[in-house]
Amino acid sequence: MGKPLFEDLERVKLNILKTCEKLLQENRLEKDEFQGIVEFLDGINEYSDQEFKAELSRLSKGLSDFLDWE
Repeated sequence: MGKPLFEDLERVKLNILKTCEKLLQENRLEKDEFQGIVEFLDGINEYSDQEFKAELSRLSKGLSDFLDWE
């Protein structure tokens, strides 16, 4: 992974965490859901494409199933 791509990914991860922290403060996200997202982001580079899609689907409660991955 090149440095600019790595930096972009880290920036996206930080934005996701900021959004999730806000949702947690507003009681729109449970602590265990937040922890699952943190763990997902920490290990994001370790997932195969199939594992990534499955975990994202689980975390998003199926909403990501509507994304066109092709």
